Amino acid sequence: MGKIKTEGRVTLEFDPDLYEIHISVSAEGKTSGAAVTAGKKQTESLLQTLLDKLQIRPEQISAESENTEMPHSYGQNAPDDYRYTRSLLLKIPAENVLREAVTALLAEMDSATYSVDAKLADESKQQQTALDAAVQCAKEKAERTAHSLGCRVSGFEEICTDGMRFTECCDAVVAFGAAPRAAKNLAADLNNPKIKISGEVTVVWLTEPLA
Repeated sequence: MGKIKTEGRVTLEFDPDLYEIHISVSAEGKTSGAAVTAGKKQTESLLQTLLDKLQIRPEQISAESENTEMPHSYGQNAPDDYRYTRSLLLKIPAENVLREAVTALLAEMDSATYSVDAKLADESKQQQTALDAAVQCAKEKAERTAHSLGCRVSGFEEICTDGMRFTECCDAVVAFGAAPRAAKNLAADLNNPKIKISGEVTVVWLTEPLA
């Protein structure tokens, strides 16, 4: 009985299950209290607009973080106001019509920036699919090598799977002052989003002579 060691590498594409829209709401004020008050009003206005226009309820949006920055005291153009930022996360089904409606609404708001990630709700199944495909790739290589040596693959001794990678390939950010153009590019990038999962394995196969 002999042994053959081969590697298998594949990258598969999957349709996302959902979009994660990361929203940042900002406001400025002469004092930290004024900045916080203005920022919370902007946040409340955003939530109300999403509810009124898209029927997205406030409880569908989770708060991620909030931060207040002091004015910078250096530089000729240094801001002299406090800046409050609130980060929110909205998860919606991977439906382009709804995603476009949300991002179009956000692009019209001067106080908001956002980014969109295409996601899998639970990537374990897709990871297993990529792993199985990588093993099959490694097996096909082993079978070709075994055939050239006058033997066949009878099983395996070891499989190493530490090379698996999971990659989201759809991400775009709309910044202040660039909303219309960025929103247009974002729509194009997310028109047919894909999630890429790469599987890599190294397998030690057992071989035996052909009968």
